[in-house]
Amino acid sequence: MRRGLSKFGLALLLLGVAAVPVWAQRTAGTISGTVMDTTGAVLPGVSVTAVCTETNLTRTVITDTQGGYTIPDVPGCLYRVTAELAGFKTIAREAPVAANSVAKTDFRLEVGAVSETVTVEGVSPLVEYSDKLNNRVDSARIESLPLSGRDFNSLLNVMPGVQHRPGGGFQGVNIGGARTSSNNFMIDGISNNEVYYGDTVLNQTAIIGIPATLVPMDAIGDFTVQQTPSAEFGVKGGAAINIVMKSGTNMLHGTAYYFRHDDRFDSANFFDIRATQKVGKDANPTPIDNQQYGGTFGGPIVKDKAFFFGYYEGQRLNVVSPYDVHVPTDAQVATARQRIAAAGLQTSPIGEARVLRAKLPVVAGGQQR
Repeated sequence: MRRGLSKFGLALLLLGVAAVPVWAQRTAGTISGTVMDTTGAVLPGVSVTAVCTETNLTRTVITDTQGGYTIPDVPGCLYRVTAELAGFKTIAREAPVAANSVAKTDFRLEVGAVSETVTVEGVSPLVEYSDKLNNRVDSARIESLPLSGRDFNSLLNVMPGVQHRPGGGFQGVNIGGARTSSNNFMIDGISNNEVYYGDTVLNQTAIIGIPATLVPMDAIGDFTVQQTPSAEFGVKGGAAINIVMKSGTNMLHGTAYYFRHDDRFDSANFFDIRATQKVGKDANPTPIDNQQYGGTFGGPIVKDKAFFFGYYEGQRLNVVSPYDVHVPTDAQVATARQRIAAAGLQTSPIGEARVLRAKLPVVAGGQQR
């Protein structure tokens, strides 16, 4: 009996696991279009095949009675799409696919032998058919844009409807007038939301504006934003911000980089200038030494079947953050000492040391000597 209950419990457990919904949102796209002949008549029964040029992933569908076809949920890639039908020439053209997008790819078949192939030069545009206000930055632009701190959140600055708070810091992005805590951050469709503040977990900006845990820019394949997201996203009512990471291909590929920022060519901080002018000195730039380095590497495990992709990014940051501190005048210090003595008390050695330190002149980078 106990053995029977154990098997029953195991069956329920497996059923429960199988019934768990997939919470990750879509990171794939769709290829869609219509196939007609040269007179404009629709052609049903046409075999349409899409092949990813990087991994040779192949998907084939047949056009319906209206000549239309749809190839859903294909990973982001540049696809070579061909249309074949007996009695007509084979037509081939390219179609780029991105996350949550539709690559509209139509064909007009000419009468001829199937062995004849006509290649259409030019890439089918990504067409936006929804009211979700989708915006996208592809990997080519990500790698070419000069991004402050190599932070992917800086990509939001090139999109309409986004207001980035000057100076950065966490909770610094409003999209479409929504609260800063309403943004829904994702990586490959998986939640990247910090629970307490509602900001990002990876690349969460610290107090001084430098991200903590970094996602390398070279590893990002697509960066998409839905300002009015569909119900599949849920979680929050604001914009859905999704990062799609790159993957391996049939070719070994990778990148390596090193970036350095120091104060050699910086100008002095405004607050340093104001402080040093009071003591008749010249201000120097705020000391900073920021080094970012890393690389990516990907390729095939089994050609056309399995792939790998890895990345690493390190950061070594040494910086001084200047700030204003109120320093009491000699008269204020003397008055405080008199009041303490009048109360029959003695001044604290720690307090006296702080007063002495506060009176030291301010020099380069807001430091005292």
